[in-house]
Amino acid sequence: MDRKLIDTLLIELLKMPEESRSPEKILANLTLAATAAGVSLTTTPAPLQIEHLQLAAALDRLAIDLGSNYRARATLRLGHGIEGVELGAVLEPLDSNSPLPRFVAFGTTARTALAGINRDIRASNQPQAKPGTPRKTGTLQLSSLKAHVDKANVA
Repeated sequence: MDRKLIDTLLIELLKMPEESRSPEKILANLTLAATAAGVSLTTTPAPLQIEHLQLAAALDRLAIDLGSNYRARATLRLGHGIEGVELGAVLEPLDSNSPLPRFVAFGTTARTALAGINRDIRASNQPQAKPGTPRKTGTLQLSSLKAHVDKANVA
């Protein structure tokens, strides 16, 4: 393994101005570095890449179904207590101050992340109980007062 060549190629790639970086130049440097390391690069996507692309496509479709006020994001996360890499699915309103709900789910596969998002969407579509009339603090209705007095007299 030619460590010096690998370092030189990777440093050259990192120092390359952003406007000069093309997919061809990046692939050339990485291919040479891989060859110097005694490994070969493959152009077939990794299983995680396929899952990420499937999740992104499904989320885009869900965002369209929810309406033009939503955007979709497929993310990857690696954090404390997580085994390996986890896919993240986010459907959120375009406006952060919007009263529309935000949906977030995580999973090891696109299917599990989508199941969580779909579960949250179904739950948000369920009819919500109407909140009761707000109680006026510091006031006691006459009927309530009478009930309290009668209860105290019985005891």
